Amino acid sequence: MKNLRTRISILVISFVSFLGIQSASAVEGLSIGVALNTAAFMGSGKETMTGSGGSTTQKDVTEEDGAFKDEGVASIFVEYAVTDIVSLGLERIADDISTPENLNVQQSGSGENGSGLNNTVKATFKDHTTLYANVNMPFGTYLKLGYHMVDVLTQESLGTGSKYNDVDTTGISVGLGYQYTADNGVFIRAEVSASEYDDVNATSEVDTSKKVEVTEMYGAVGSIKVGKSF
Repeated sequence: MKNLRTRISILVISFVSFLGIQSASAVEGLSIGVALNTAAFMGSGKETMTGSGGSTTQKDVTEEDGAFKDEGVASIFVEYAVTDIVSLGLERIADDISTPENLNVQQSGSGENGSGLNNTVKATFKDHTTLYANVNMPFGTYLKLGYHMVDVLTQESLGTGSKYNDVDTTGISVGLGYQYTADNGVFIRAEVSASEYDDVNATSEVDTSKKVEVTEMYGAVGSIKVGKSF
């Protein structure tokens, strides 16, 4: 996943650099810009701990739903107008997006000899990259279709001793926007989109009987974008 994003970024940078040394007509159709986003995400998490009890296999399952919002998330984008109707682009969120930290206390032992084990867990979404197509519609509106690629970094401090590996996921999105363009090519956009991400799962690096799975991951983003078309 990281190698794919690296290759895409190199191709985009090479393309923009090539256009930079060509005539002004060669960069016609190229647009670059920045965005300020407000994002909200939700998902369902499940941890499964499998153990043996006599001749049977026992499972201890913990499930929880969660949602959070992150404001002031910046991103940059570059796109090219293939036709008067369709533009293809690449957008990269400049900041990492972290979930709130969740505390879970588990009892170890029983009775007076028992003690509480503090488990804190959060995740960070890093290098969120979107390949997208904008389809122009009447009255300055447009439809946006996107394909997401993102790394999910697990950041846990578990009294139980478990540690989970980082994973990556992909997703799709659909959005609607409105664009106003001035005579000099400077434009401003207002955009909203909704996303769905693939499920992710990880196995403890310390105890393979412990696994976590995150499903039903959805996102919603509202954006104000400013850029320039050449």
